Amino acid sequence: MYEEESISMSGWDLQNGSITNYCPSEDYIWSLFNHVFSSSSAKANTYKFGLVKSILDNVFNGSVDGEGVFFTYTQIFARFAENYWNLVVRYNLRQMKPNKKSPFSKVEIILKEAAGNDPLSPHLEFSSLDAAKQAQIIRKVTSECKRYVIGALYSDFDGVIYSFDLKKDGLTLNTKVYEFMLRYKSELEKLNYYAWAQFLEKVNDDSVVVHLLDKLDIATPRRNNLSVYREILRREFEENTCFYCGRKLGNKVHVDHFIPWSFVKDDKLWNFVLACPTCNIKKNDRLPGSGFLERIQERNRTIKLSGDRIVRNDFICYTDDLLEKMWHYAKLSGLKEITDKSFSISSKF
Repeated sequence: MYEEESISMSGWDLQNGSITNYCPSEDYIWSLFNHVFSSSSAKANTYKFGLVKSILDNVFNGSVDGEGVFFTYTQIFARFAENYWNLVVRYNLRQMKPNKKSPFSKVEIILKEAAGNDPLSPHLEFSSLDAAKQAQIIRKVTSECKRYVIGALYSDFDGVIYSFDLKKDGLTLNTKVYEFMLRYKSELEKLNYYAWAQFLEKVNDDSVVVHLLDKLDIATPRRNNLSVYREILRREFEENTCFYCGRKLGNKVHVDHFIPWSFVKDDKLWNFVLACPTCNIKKNDRLPGSGFLERIQERNRTIKLSGDRIVRNDFICYTDDLLEKMWHYAKLSGLKEITDKSFSISSKF
């Protein structure tokens, strides 16, 4: 019955919406995502692609409530602002079909005004901006996107994807849709990138559309400076040995994403371990053997008790089974488990 129903409204001007179907089938959810990715879904700009990407980037940061998985608007649109900063300011990619009023969407205007005439802006990551400037940009982007994209995507998904109220702090993702996005995270990212790239090709000059898919993929950049995490793990928690081989760490210490960054696209202390250069290079973009899961879960049970502000912030949405779920879904998404015998848990120490 539910598969036949749809919401007959424009969507963008909705102020709130409830989940219309808590138990949609996988086929139905796929059909809704495919509709959003298709050219038949009317789009004047790329906001819907940006919102889908921001939810996928944040998918492990939600908190379970009685209705589903809750995400604050600030969580979602902080990532949205970062992604668009890199696409608009660094790569000069237009995100809207030109109209009589302006060739740029409001989000593009917000970012261009923030960048100003500073010649350094195109070379700066969003995360390297002054904290106050980041916060100001995020507030403006959040205000714009709450008004024009939250209701629009809700409508495209027939009210199945999430419930929301623009007067409150965030939205609640349908549990079934959340599980679907975990299971097919990599596939959804690729489909979203492809549809986004097709739109960008139509509204940009050929000179700026080179390597579009790569630009979309790295719009959320890997953090280069992870020294603060290294110090927390090494000094405060006395992690002075390589997590994988057990040898004592020397001067060269790598901070490694236990679940590869290519799947998580986030930097959280609960997913970091310290590794020697040899093990980190050998592991590369693969999953550690399942035997290491209990080790990092036990480590996290200790770390999360810390009063350190960074630790508290990074563990807000952490649950004891989160890494196990991530490991499972990352493997389903195609990441290979490392089979090198030196990575066998029984061979350590």
